[in-house]
Formats: sequence, C-alpha cells, structure tokens
Amino acid sequence: GAGGRVDMLESSTVVWLRSAAREASYRLARFLPESSDAVQPDSPIHVLGAVVEASAEATAEVQACVRACLWFTYRQHFEPIPGTVFTSDAGWGCMMRSGQMILAQALLRLSAGGGGAGASLERREAATVALFADCLAAP
Repeated sequence: GAGGRVDMLESSTVVWLRSAAREASYRLARFLPESSDAVQPDSPIHVLGAVVEASAEATAEVQACVRACLWFTYRQHFEPIPGTVFTSDAGWGCMMRSGQMILAQALLRLSAGGGGAGASLERREAATVALFADCLAAP
C-alpha cells in the first residue's frame, strides 16, 4: 500500500543521506593536516572573517564572534516536505542547516554594504532569517 511506499522512500532517503555524509567526510578528511602540530597554540583564531589574536582574552572574543553569527538548528512541526511525510529534520538536517547558516551569514554581510547599509542590524538579520523559513512559500 501507500504506507509501504512511504517507508521505502524514507528508508532510501536515509540510506542516501548517510552515504552522502560518509562521502563528504572522506573527501574533507583529505584536506586536514596530517598532524596536530600544524596548528600552533599562539596562532590567530579565525571566525568567519574575524581574526582574534591568541591571548588571555581570546576565549571571550571568540565567544562574542560566534554569538554574533546567525544560528539555525533542527526544526520540527513544519509542513511536510513534498513527496514525503517529513515534518522534522532531526537526524538528517545538520548538513542542510549548516549550509543555510553559511549562506545566511554571507547574505547578511552582503546586505551591510551597498543598499543595505542604512538598515539596522536587527532589520537585516530579520530579513535574512525570513528567507530560510520552513514553509513552502519561503523563497
């Protein structure tokens, strides 16, 4: 029946997502340093373009940089994704939400220049986050 097709779709989607995650991990691992000696304790810390010099105050500065970033997390109770019964992305949405955060942060930075410079940070953040709403009508 229809329930079996949905279960099969969910199962094949989960298998595909797991395979894609393994492949991405394998490909990314090729670019990691061979040893932990590649990063020195006094190296500057980079957080999305902000550079924090290693110091006693570095932890607080890094935390402030991270807190200033847009954060997207798992969602639930949204409209079902067409062709599925998914109303939550728990367990499979981490890559999607990570990509959305990177894109949203880039859009927010772009909106600070040019025509968006006059808008307050709060208004620009609200407009950027609205682009990623969990509804079919969202852009």
